[in-house]
Amino acid sequence: MANKPSGRTNRMRPSDELNITPLIDMVVCLMFFLLMFFSIMPVVMIDAPLPKIAESADEIRQAKDNHNKLEIMVYISAKGFTVKSDFGGDVALQVNPEGKFPYAELHKHLVSLKTRKPATQEITLMPSDDTPYEVMIGVMDSARELVKDDAGFAPVSPEIANKPESQQFNRLFPEVSIGGV
Repeated sequence: MANKPSGRTNRMRPSDELNITPLIDMVVCLMFFLLMFFSIMPVVMIDAPLPKIAESADEIRQAKDNHNKLEIMVYISAKGFTVKSDFGGDVALQVNPEGKFPYAELHKHLVSLKTRKPATQEITLMPSDDTPYEVMIGVMDSARELVKDDAGFAPVSPEIANKPESQQFNRLFPEVSIGGV
C-alpha cells in the first residue's frame, strides 16, 4: 500500500503580525511638513500670573490688610468695558460708533483708581466668550503702564534707563489676572 501524503502543505502561511511599515512611512513623510508648519506659526504668550500662595506670616497679614487693597474688575464684552471697583462703583465705557474700543478712557479711569490706593498691583479681567484676542491685549496694555501725562508718572534716570531695573518704574497694575474663562 502506498503511503498517504501528510496533511501538511509546503505553502507559506500569511503572517498574523500587524504590518506597521506603511504607518511608519506615512509618519516620516508628514513629520517634515509638521515641523515646517510649526516653525512658521507665531507663538505668543500672555503674562498672566497665577494667584499667589502665602509662604510666611507676613505675607498672610499683607493679604488680609484691606487698607491698601483695591478690588478692580474689568468686564469686557462686544459693547465695551464695565469697570467695577471698591471706589466709584460701576463705570461703563461703550464702544464708539466706528466700532473702536475706548482704551484711552479705560486707562484714564484706571489711573484715577490707582491714585486712591497706590499700593494696589492687581487687576482682574473678565472677558465674555466672544472677546477677540486683540481686545484682551489692548485692555492689558491700558492697565499695565503709566504714560507720560498720567498722575504718578516719574521719569526714569538715564543711568538705569537701559537696565532691567527700569521696568519697575511707572507700573499701573502689573499683575493682571484673567477670570471667568
